[in-house]
Amino acid sequence: MIGQSKKIKNIIVKLPILTLLMYGLTPVPLSMAAVAITTGKVATTTIEEKESAMGIIYSLSSPKVASEVSGRVIKVLIDVGDAVQQGQIMAEIDPERYELETIQAKAETARLSALKINQELDLSRAERLYKNNLVSEEILDKVSEEILDKTKAELEALEQQIKAAEAKHNSSKKLLRDTKIKAPITGYVAAKKIVMGDFVQTGTIVFELVDTKNLRVGVSFPEYQSSKLKKGLKTYLTSPTNTNHIVETQINEVSPNINPKNRSISVIIDFENPGLWLPGASARAEIILSERENALVVPQLAVVRRSIGNVVYVIKNSVAIETKVDTGIHLDGLIEIKAGLQKGTLIAVDGAGFLADQSQVIVESNQ
Repeated sequence: MIGQSKKIKNIIVKLPILTLLMYGLTPVPLSMAAVAITTGKVATTTIEEKESAMGIIYSLSSPKVASEVSGRVIKVLIDVGDAVQQGQIMAEIDPERYELETIQAKAETARLSALKINQELDLSRAERLYKNNLVSEEILDKVSEEILDKTKAELEALEQQIKAAEAKHNSSKKLLRDTKIKAPITGYVAAKKIVMGDFVQTGTIVFELVDTKNLRVGVSFPEYQSSKLKKGLKTYLTSPTNTNHIVETQINEVSPNINPKNRSISVIIDFENPGLWLPGASARAEIILSERENALVVPQLAVVRRSIGNVVYVIKNSVAIETKVDTGIHLDGLIEIKAGLQKGTLIAVDGAGFLADQSQVIVESNQ
């Protein structure tokens, strides 16, 4: 037994105490045995503080298209699910009534314009007679007082009537154009509410469209993040409907209040569809809350929980020195060190959990 104990003291401690007991061996106190470890150095990197949550995608624009004139539907050119371009004709209403109104308005404008020309000619003739001394001043004065003033007043009245007629003509032409129901956006037809032969009134909803190019997602985050969420923060979106794309965008809106039902704060994120993302689908938003350059980091294995808190074992002359640290963000196998260490310090990594202050170590490899 004495020879066996001496032998144990000289070996490198690699197994946990319970493992040694299973084989009938007496564990050696950590202060008496050298522990095999790997080492690394405190490094610096850029750390991003992130927060992610799931949300629902919806269209930035989903207009309901209404008829702007009344009449009988004579053509329906699209169906549910069809893609439409902005300005594309989707249906037509019988234009006959509006064509006649346009012709009438145009004729009225022309009639009033002709009357105005005659009035202008009468006024011009009277002035020319006076200029050429073809009438006496007494007659011209009478004309001036009675005829010219009347003619001028009639001209002014005609000008107003012409303006009204032109406005009616333009309105008639617009109504005629509106018999062709056009898509206000580029998108897809979500609903069709008319068929050929229907009589529609002004304001009747005939189509519902959805814009699948310009999308947005609403996401709710825990209320404790409310002070960090701001417009313009960089955001990465992923969706199960199209896993091949990661969309880089930013926060567009932040709710000014906390939702009392679930103690959350909502943000709105607008983005352009990268491919086959669909309104109604889910999306994960990962928001970069903050970014710190030259942050100190160590591998997660290097940080050990002890009674005094989180510690890292600094290695000097094959001895582990227990050093209390203040940790921060966990990131891809690394932990941020806010205080307690300096860049380039040699520390224990693998095997750090078996160390105590002043433990002897044997370095197997450096990371």
